[in-house]
Amino acid sequence: MTGVYYRSDAIILKSSDYRESEKIVTIFTEKEGKIKAIAKGTKKPNSSLRACIQPFVYSSLYFSQGKNMDIITQGKLVDFFGNCREDLPRTLYCIYIMELLDKSLMDKVKLPDLFKITLQVLTNLNQSGYQPLAIRFFEMKLLVNLGYMPILHKCASCGSKQSSYSYFSPAEGGVICNDCNETIQGSLQLSGETLAVMNLLCNAQINILERLKISNLAQVQLEKLLESYLEYHLERKFNLKNTIRKLKNIAQL
Repeated sequence: MTGVYYRSDAIILKSSDYRESEKIVTIFTEKEGKIKAIAKGTKKPNSSLRACIQPFVYSSLYFSQGKNMDIITQGKLVDFFGNCREDLPRTLYCIYIMELLDKSLMDKVKLPDLFKITLQVLTNLNQSGYQPLAIRFFEMKLLVNLGYMPILHKCASCGSKQSSYSYFSPAEGGVICNDCNETIQGSLQLSGETLAVMNLLCNAQINILERLKISNLAQVQLEKLLESYLEYHLERKFNLKNTIRKLKNIAQL
């Protein structure tokens, strides 16, 4: 159907050149989910759309439905997240969030709750500076919204309930008991603190980050565990994480 117009709040995931003065923009929209659309004339100096289609900006966009791809007809920039753009670690983590969304979302699957959470995390990074837990919060909420909420209250393999668990299996989708761990490959060690934080992140709102303090061990475990879980279930490797690690080692962020 052509000639139908609609408006949606949007987060720009990425864009690429298309023809002489056009770009193909990958967008996470509040109303339609992830879509690709054409932005015309964006290379012109006076283009009103140029600022609206930069990676990880929050824009209000107007679309005209096309046969193959929709066309962005107008746009208004809502938030540029300028503090993040002036700080390299925050810039990289914002791009990492966009990469996660681009590689994990199916086209035109509406996820308004995840859209809201993404805005909350970008705003948190912009206002409060880089916090590892903000990234872990986003990763966990992404998994939950995609239907991969980890099993944390019983063994994901045999179903037995225990007072504590020391292992997590990405393949099984949750914690596993000691007996099952002997026969399951690829499990990761899990402290009681890390398990408690995972439970919190699954269910809490973003304001939990203001008062949540965890040990370095739990930070390291949580990052490794969520990265492994995302890569296993989404069947993707997130290349930007390697760049972030190198920067951490160089700058000791």
